[in-house]
Amino acid sequence: MLPRLVSLAILAAALGCQRPEVEAFRRQPVPILVRLEIPPDTPGGEQVRQEYAAALRARLATRSTVVVEGARAPEDAAELQVNIRSIRSGDRPASAAAVGVATGIAVGTLSALAGNRHATFDGFWWGLWAGSHAAAERRHSEYSLGYRPNRVNAVVTLRRPALARQGRDEVLADFDVDGREVIQAMRPLGAAEREDEFRIREEEARAFARVVVEELERRFEWTPRSQPSFYGLPEREPDPRPAEAPAVPRKDGPP
Repeated sequence: MLPRLVSLAILAAALGCQRPEVEAFRRQPVPILVRLEIPPDTPGGEQVRQEYAAALRARLATRSTVVVEGARAPEDAAELQVNIRSIRSGDRPASAAAVGVATGIAVGTLSALAGNRHATFDGFWWGLWAGSHAAAERRHSEYSLGYRPNRVNAVVTLRRPALARQGRDEVLADFDVDGREVIQAMRPLGAAEREDEFRIREEEARAFARVVVEELERRFEWTPRSQPSFYGLPEREPDPRPAEAPAVPRKDGPP
């Protein structure tokens, strides 16, 4: 109970120290335009980008109003700029051995600079621990999910360009998304889906969207909407056919 109260107190203090622009957006949010970029060498290219962007719009619309793809955003709209730095497949991330070696060298070097006579020993044991931890984490992820997940790393920035035109700071939020967070947000797939690369990628995109929206939800105190909210949906054209007159019940026999 006490840790939860401490967390709420820290959150309340952080919200109380927000800039006026951030507080104004929190109280009266405007439609958000999603812009998402991926590395140019990503296999699947534009199709992958569209899938991640669509998942993000769909998730974000359950918390705020989102500008639909291709629609013209209002002048005061905010922009969610997502720069995915890497989408690394399961056979390309650094191995447990590489993690251990890198950690060991870093710890050993710092320990030596601090004058520790056992710097080499410290580096060896810390490297061994880091490598074992990385291997265990990977085995746990693959076992619990039923498939080998990708690691998606990104930088997310929420801007409001209208503020920049007024000479004010346009950045409302800025944070990183770590690949481990995305993996933790992924959900297991059934046996029939575990070999379907398109179904796996769909779940990865949804997990990425969950992480991004959860962070925005925490910062701006958003709550789930009963229905998704979109800006710029085409208006439904009226039916050109004349309305049919209501049927008059038929009476049998004399009145």
